[in-house]
Amino acid sequence: MRFLTIFCLLATTLPLAAQPSAKKVDGNRLAYLDELDPYYPHRDFPKLITPQWVGEKDVEAVVVLAIDDMRDPKRYETFLRPILRRLKEIDGRAALSIMTNQVDPKDPQLQTWLQEGLSLECHTLDHPCPFFKGGFAKAKETYDGCVDLMSSIPNNKPVAFRMPCCDSLNTPSPRFWAEIFNQTTSKGNFLSIDSSVFNVFTSADPELPRELVLDDKGQERFTRYFPTDRTFVNTIENYPYPYVIGRLCWEFPCVTPSDWEAQSLQKPNNPNTVRDLKAALDCVVVKKGVFCLVFHPHGWIRNDQVVELIDHAVAKHGKKVKFLNFREAQERLDKSLLHTYPIRNPNNGKDNGIRLLDPTNNGFMGVVISREDSRKNEMTLKTYLWQSTSNTWHSTGFPSVLVSVDKSPTKNGLPPTVHYSSFCALHGDGKVSLMTAVSGWNFNGKAWQEAPDLIRGLPAVVIAGNGASGVRYRGVIYTDEPLLRDLDGDGRCELILHGEVYSWSDDKNTWRRLPFQFPEPESDVRFVDLNNDGKLDMVFSNEKEYGVYLFTDMEKGWSKKVMAGKRGDKDALPMISRNGTNNGCWVHSGHLWWSNEDTVLLKDHVDRRSIEEMLK
Repeated sequence: MRFLTIFCLLATTLPLAAQPSAKKVDGNRLAYLDELDPYYPHRDFPKLITPQWVGEKDVEAVVVLAIDDMRDPKRYETFLRPILRRLKEIDGRAALSIMTNQVDPKDPQLQTWLQEGLSLECHTLDHPCPFFKGGFAKAKETYDGCVDLMSSIPNNKPVAFRMPCCDSLNTPSPRFWAEIFNQTTSKGNFLSIDSSVFNVFTSADPELPRELVLDDKGQERFTRYFPTDRTFVNTIENYPYPYVIGRLCWEFPCVTPSDWEAQSLQKPNNPNTVRDLKAALDCVVVKKGVFCLVFHPHGWIRNDQVVELIDHAVAKHGKKVKFLNFREAQERLDKSLLHTYPIRNPNNGKDNGIRLLDPTNNGFMGVVISREDSRKNEMTLKTYLWQSTSNTWHSTGFPSVLVSVDKSPTKNGLPPTVHYSSFCALHGDGKVSLMTAVSGWNFNGKAWQEAPDLIRGLPAVVIAGNGASGVRYRGVIYTDEPLLRDLDGDGRCELILHGEVYSWSDDKNTWRRLPFQFPEPESDVRFVDLNNDGKLDMVFSNEKEYGVYLFTDMEKGWSKKVMAGKRGDKDALPMISRNGTNNGCWVHSGHLWWSNEDTVLLKDHVDRRSIEEMLK
């Protein structure tokens, strides 16, 4: 069950603090922690506001100016110089990032820029558009080659990537993050920030003044910038905050519009572009988020117009706005949010024991740091909670190790790995529970309280390789982990393990096996509320077979078959899993979407299935 994933197509609700007491709690609000979905945040998802991570008093919003497509440093120097000069007037540094294709790493211009405060980041070697058009191997080669090239520039450490054409085409894909970004190059290099998803502000956000999100005619100011001659779904709405994709990637969403989107709508260098970018920046300040500008030296926006935007930020917002490049943003996250621990293990790029979640359900992200490094005889077990009334962090302990970060093998010859653990909602009140193979804990709003009964009624876990039952070696599990999802929408997670489904009883403090089974225990699945009844239906598709089943109730389970068949059928669903790898499937705007090396010649470079049509 490597890619078991949930997507909920339910109406968004107000944060818990603003809900009536009788309103149902989202039992799947923590499902994103073990999924890889680039588009999961929404307006009411817990925030990571700038004061939580920037580490500087009075700063409420961050601006990242990131110019794309560099090959010719001389051309970029000419275009950027007025912008760099204005940035240096603010605080003595030119905080700007250049998303680079290919340059000579010995070019002296690069060192001049680095000394001034710029960072040199990655944009693939040859700018494929769409990304997978040359096949998977070619896509990985152009990405890895760019990361290695930027890493070879003296005094430069790239941290960020932007997908070519992400502002005009559906070029990003879950397959990219799972199989390329979250891996390492053959030289061991890796990045930790992506900025390819576009956030759009809309009038659906009650925090935003109407004059910022609506134009003079009362129409949406920003959604009109998306291409109208094609379907464009590389978007999230009203969430201008960093968030984590697949445990290893910080996503810094781009602001709408980019200069390409603007010139496509209303011709290059239009003053309305600057007007709307100023409004978007004002929205970011209201939301206390990040403003990541995508622009180019291709005649779509002038450098003096970018300077005008900078002047607006300084004149209207003053010290509330901080200009950072991506490298500086990464440093601030590591230092002020994660207490010196980066999200990826600096030695190998793997899971570093960091989880972002909202344990108190107060609408703000908290942080769990839970890691063991036996080489340093070091163990860090901390939970950090954001106090919004005082803009400060409160720390408490954490009860279990999530990750062993050393490389030494176990006595069975198996490498240490992520320990089995799962954050979930079990009690219908929205509070977080933690389950491991040996015990459980509930978070009471201030601290974790052990609740060993949380594993009562479950079968013993067998460790592959030595036949031991019910125990762990250094906490490492080498068998399938249970999946916790709220199947029937009652705010309480059920548990799926080895094809069996269990329900938790608060009254009896035990798990009860339900009378139905998971119908496809070996398949790769997406859970989707297809018919908007609050229950999680099931879609699976691999290299052998596919199927769509609706969830009936807690007695019959997924008993309503919508469709099923074998690979090669005329109307077979595209693969969700390709021989155990993520094949680039996600849910957006009432459709299932696929983006990979097989979809590049299709309309809008994606395959799609309408959920409404599928149900018919």
